[in-house]
Amino acid sequence: DALIKNYPSYLDHKPGFFLGWILYKLFRRIRFDESARDELKRLHREGTVVYAIKYPGRLDYLLYHYRFRTSRLPYPKIGFGLNMSLVLPLSGLWRVWKFSLGTLFKERRFPDPLKSGVYKEAIREGTPALICLLDPKGFARQFVHAEKDPLNFLLETQKGMDTPITVVPQLILYKMTPEKDKSSMLDILFGFRDNPGFIRKVVVFFRYNKRGFIVFGTPVNLKDYLESRPADRPVEAMATELRHTLIERIDRQKRVVLGPIMHSRQLIKERVLKDDKVRTTIERSAEGSKRRLRQLRKKAAGYFDEIAADYSQAYVEFFDVALTWLWNRIYQGVEVDNEGIAIVRQWAGRGPVIYIPSHKSHVDYLVLNHMLYKHNMHIPRTAAGKNLAFWPVGHFFRKVGAFFIRRTFKGALLYTAVFERYIQALLEEGYPLEFFIEGGRSRSGKLILPKIGFLSILLRAYEAGFCKDLIFVPTSIAYDRILEGQSYLKEVGGGEKKKESFKQMLGARRFLQRKYGKIYIRFGRPLSLKAYLEQSGETDQHPHKQLAFEIIKSINRVSLATPLAILAVAVLSKHRRGFELGELMDTVETIMAFLKDRGAPTAASLDHLDSSMTETLAMLIQSKMVRQLEDVDNTETFYYVEDDQKPELAYYKNNIIHYFVSHGYAAISLLSGNEAAKSVEGIKEDFRFLKALLEKEFVYEDRDFSESELNATLDYFEKASLLKRTAEQSKIEVTRLGYDKLPIWAALVKTFLESYWVTTRVLLQREKEGSAKGNALKQIDYQAQRFLKLGLIDHREAISKVNFTNSLGYFDEKMLDQDKAPDEKSDNPLENL
Repeated sequence: DALIKNYPSYLDHKPGFFLGWILYKLFRRIRFDESARDELKRLHREGTVVYAIKYPGRLDYLLYHYRFRTSRLPYPKIGFGLNMSLVLPLSGLWRVWKFSLGTLFKERRFPDPLKSGVYKEAIREGTPALICLLDPKGFARQFVHAEKDPLNFLLETQKGMDTPITVVPQLILYKMTPEKDKSSMLDILFGFRDNPGFIRKVVVFFRYNKRGFIVFGTPVNLKDYLESRPADRPVEAMATELRHTLIERIDRQKRVVLGPIMHSRQLIKERVLKDDKVRTTIERSAEGSKRRLRQLRKKAAGYFDEIAADYSQAYVEFFDVALTWLWNRIYQGVEVDNEGIAIVRQWAGRGPVIYIPSHKSHVDYLVLNHMLYKHNMHIPRTAAGKNLAFWPVGHFFRKVGAFFIRRTFKGALLYTAVFERYIQALLEEGYPLEFFIEGGRSRSGKLILPKIGFLSILLRAYEAGFCKDLIFVPTSIAYDRILEGQSYLKEVGGGEKKKESFKQMLGARRFLQRKYGKIYIRFGRPLSLKAYLEQSGETDQHPHKQLAFEIIKSINRVSLATPLAILAVAVLSKHRRGFELGELMDTVETIMAFLKDRGAPTAASLDHLDSSMTETLAMLIQSKMVRQLEDVDNTETFYYVEDDQKPELAYYKNNIIHYFVSHGYAAISLLSGNEAAKSVEGIKEDFRFLKALLEKEFVYEDRDFSESELNATLDYFEKASLLKRTAEQSKIEVTRLGYDKLPIWAALVKTFLESYWVTTRVLLQREKEGSAKGNALKQIDYQAQRFLKLGLIDHREAISKVNFTNSLGYFDEKMLDQDKAPDEKSDNPLENL
């Protein structure tokens, strides 16, 4: 250690007060991916960490050294080929000069730490270091004077070590501005952004150092690397290959942050409109008419302008400021899955990333894209409905990466051709994309069954070779409360959806007066399309459909249980007529134990269950969703929810209902009938029927009936002492505790069964009367309102336009195609609910 201090590339002294103050001011705001912290420490414990940067820079070395040191990370002490004399203390500088002059007089050359073995010993002892992959001056010395290349040196050193040397590629970025395909005069005078000159580097650093972000690429374990290569392969060849790999990984991470090199919108437009398929579509539609040909070409250009984004970094930076203010004004924070973002960043280099979020609010795309930007990920080009293209919103959305899509492509051959080619152009360039697989926003709170139109376009682009792979990232966005709650209630209750407009946007100012809790963003495990298709093989005749369900199931798996969702489940399943706080907490604890057993993700605030429920209840009282009656002696407060408020609570209940559905089917079967013990075969038949009946309502992990699924459900209830099996194991008895607790699960499904029961009654009546007059949905809604008043159905939230529409779709497919409709005394199981 004493010998290595004689070299100016060694940096391991504690800076004095003045220098330390300067370094602190310069580097304290430089950030890095916190998820890499544990990995870097592990690599340091197991061997030697060597950081690799693309071009040499003393400022960069000093930055990495100081920033990692203050963050208690393995920090580089050796900078290969970097002379740091200017920042050495006087005693250290004198030692270096003295040693250098002594070596020069004795050996007629300056000291070389590579030849002397000093670096080799330091690396073997685990001293972290920094190497530069592209060094013009260093290359000249190595090529002309046969000096040792640092990568050659590391490979040769690794051959004599038992512990691994791990090379970690990294870079620092100060600006999120995408690189353009044209060079400016500044690039010519002061160096290109990839390798800026000294003046430009200093200017950029002092101007943007507050935004600096260190990005890590995928590490390379040299021990594993050598073992995977032939023993007789020359070190020089391996060093060249390794350098290429490391540079590629650095560039890949830069593209993840900055996005692809940006071409002009006009260039993309010409590429799309001059495409052979687009031209062929135009020519066929023109049918030889030159006048018609000109009209169609003009129409195609208009379609491109209607669709295409017009990304501008200036608008993105404005939106960053505006949205930061907005979230702070109406929300209590945005909780992001940092570990998930780190995994997405690792996968992003394999191909264009396709973000597929759940869709509950107009806030979805704003908050997701903003958080990606905040975490130094390039903003995806987002598919937005054409209904949002109105001025001025449409203009702003285009500038931050939105492109617009029509609800239907039916009959629009030219529009389809232009749209598909535009998507192909984006994928060809490597842009990340974002679209909502549910189509529109969910008005019920649960995930909508997937739409496959846009996904099919992506698959065709992949099959046509416009990208090597596609990386799908299922994403769940959950809210403590959503902004559109009241408008959703009106739509679910049968009201018409209001068209988005500038006037409607101005009316949204009232939301700025309120707090809506937190937003939670969670990422599912990324899915490689290439790997998925290879695994599914030729047996899958409809890969786009299976893939769509796999993606939406992945969204369900990471959907967060929020405090309001938990409370809504408890109230609507067990305490519909009212409750005291103690009773509520007992039910909440049952629900939490179930979710924990299922491995469902929960909000961090639920770690403190009592305070979380108390705060949520207070918020509902303030918003008048829950009301209270205080006892005259002030001993206990009684809480209740009015019927007209229950549909809003149901929205949040439905956010997590997918965790309960299978158990709900089993609970309904166990609680139905008059027999003391229910046969396993009977439960199986009920389970199979209910699962098939509600197939349009829920996204199942396994769409077909599965005995293992039913057995796991019954096993949980048995473990919770809610049921017991008879001696012969063929029948099941519900315990006293089961009669108290099983309604929690049964009630969650019963809401939907009541909707379907009403639909059945109306359809049977229409069939009996031989009449199909009138609007079926209106008739169903009328009967549902009537049955609620008569007490024939219990749940106000069963009166749902969404449920009625789904039930009509089910009966159209499964029942109304029968030759003879059953009468009211038929064996239809819905009649006995």
